[in-house]
Amino acid sequence: MKFAKNQLLKYRQKLLMVAEQINLEAIAKERFSETVLALSPLEVAGQISYLDNEDIILKVTVTGTITVPSSRSLDAVELPIDVTFEERYIEEVTRLSEFEETDAVFVLENDVLNVDDAILDNIIANLPLQILTTEEENSDILPSGNDWHVISEETYKNEKMSDNSAKLDPRLAKLDDFFKE
Repeated sequence: MKFAKNQLLKYRQKLLMVAEQINLEAIAKERFSETVLALSPLEVAGQISYLDNEDIILKVTVTGTITVPSSRSLDAVELPIDVTFEERYIEEVTRLSEFEETDAVFVLENDVLNVDDAILDNIIANLPLQILTTEEENSDILPSGNDWHVISEETYKNEKMSDNSAKLDPRLAKLDDFFKE
């Protein structure tokens, strides 16, 4: 879905309601080839408002399903999508300083509001950092190979503490007591 600024001018006094099912799988695989394995058709519901100061506000809720690789084994994991976002589009880069850094404000490119790109960007931004298959979630077994293995942070801390206490040379034990005083 793309809307030219001129198209949106007629919605200056009222909201443009959006309720569509869109298929962005090909675009998603092209833009995020390492992340997106599959993307179901997305249900998009929201509104676009054109403000008097010529800002455009996009409020959208997106639902669907995305298939991404597991962060541990790279096996395919299907995740539900339920993303709601609000973004503001302005015309001039100089106006960016008027907003907080945490505000979702973007400069309108070529006087076209590209809703598809906004949807994909927000879906990817809302993916969890750790994605595991159900087997990986239910198992404590971590990946390993020849001369290496993955350990949990807790195990690492325990090993580090036991290494520190075991490193004291018994011949220097008396000196250790001397420095404690």
